[in-house]
Amino acid sequence: MVISLSPRDIGVRAVPVLRFVPPVLTLGMGCRRGASTEGVAAEISRTLREAGLLPEAVGTVATIELKRDEQLLEALCRSFGAECDVWSAQELADIEVPNPSEKARAATGSPSVAEAAARKSAHGGELLVEKQKRALVTGSDFTFAVAENATTARRGHIEIVGAGPGDPDLISVRGREFLQQADLVLYAGSLVPREVTACAKPSATVCSSASMTLEEQFELMRGAYDRGGLVVRLHTGDPCIYGAIQEQMNYFDRHRMSYHITPGISSFQAAAAELRSQFTIPEKVQTIVLTRGEGRTPMPPRERLGELARSRSTMCIFLSAGIAGEVQEQLLEHYPPETPVAVCHHLTWPDQRIWRGELRNLAEIVDDNGLTLTTMIVVGEAIGNRAGLSRLYSHEFKHIFRP
Repeated sequence: MVISLSPRDIGVRAVPVLRFVPPVLTLGMGCRRGASTEGVAAEISRTLREAGLLPEAVGTVATIELKRDEQLLEALCRSFGAECDVWSAQELADIEVPNPSEKARAATGSPSVAEAAARKSAHGGELLVEKQKRALVTGSDFTFAVAENATTARRGHIEIVGAGPGDPDLISVRGREFLQQADLVLYAGSLVPREVTACAKPSATVCSSASMTLEEQFELMRGAYDRGGLVVRLHTGDPCIYGAIQEQMNYFDRHRMSYHITPGISSFQAAAAELRSQFTIPEKVQTIVLTRGEGRTPMPPRERLGELARSRSTMCIFLSAGIAGEVQEQLLEHYPPETPVAVCHHLTWPDQRIWRGELRNLAEIVDDNGLTLTTMIVVGEAIGNRAGLSRLYSHEFKHIFRP
């Protein structure tokens, strides 16, 4: 025997099924004035079954105030054993729907009746059946749509998690908790060590996206999401810094998918820690520039390295080891040749390597060691600087103000 608790027909026929059908569907309806009730409930039930939904799951029939006294509304509530919700045109006017109608706006004051009423009563829930228009009796047009109650629907969720610079212990507590709960972990395999995913539960699907197209990634995530699963999209460092998440968020927005971002430790922060350096020094440098050199992706002219170098800030340069010669040339437009540099490869990974030198030798350091990917270049006098006393510890600095 199969036990089912769902508003959907699970499609099992070979064995007995014990169904518990929760009344979590909202039927939105509109109709021409005085529309006939003949065969309407049966037609709607047939459409629901074709969509894989159980008519018994309809718990609410919703419409606009203008249709409050229609006999069809009363007949549908009675046929489905459902409660009745009636909304004003103003309450429905701003509900987002896929099929707004200027004709409906002219007749009712709202661009949607069936879809908007269904979503309104479903607390903004997803439309499972978009607007359908029928006329079983001449002159008795009616429309209907079905939404699932958002407060009871089992929804998937996508958490974009910053994996940190590489060491599995440098992922946040929240990020690790998401990994432990995830049904699908999709990680950037060319940048995130597989060891970071070791805490995933045994039943989780763990996949590297390194060889996948963006469309293949979406298809995989959408499949897990539609099954009500928790998806963790694992990006190196912090997702907001060269994390390539903008296209993904655009896709999630278009498909009305639930998602959130858990920040991570960036490689520039790991560089400061490994270099034992404070990247901001009072009265010397108070700005950190996070940027990259101009490779295949063009840089805006105002963000060219030579322009950014004017401030002589602490500069952390991502994704640029392959063009170290051009980087060095542009930085020397404003930084002195003896400016300290650090070339950091695989920060916090087991094979981490760091080379220190001067800006005049940057390209030589990179080329001699064959560095390309996962290499951070840091430039500025803050590297290893211990000179001077921070005002924070000066006797002139007041930590607590007492009136």
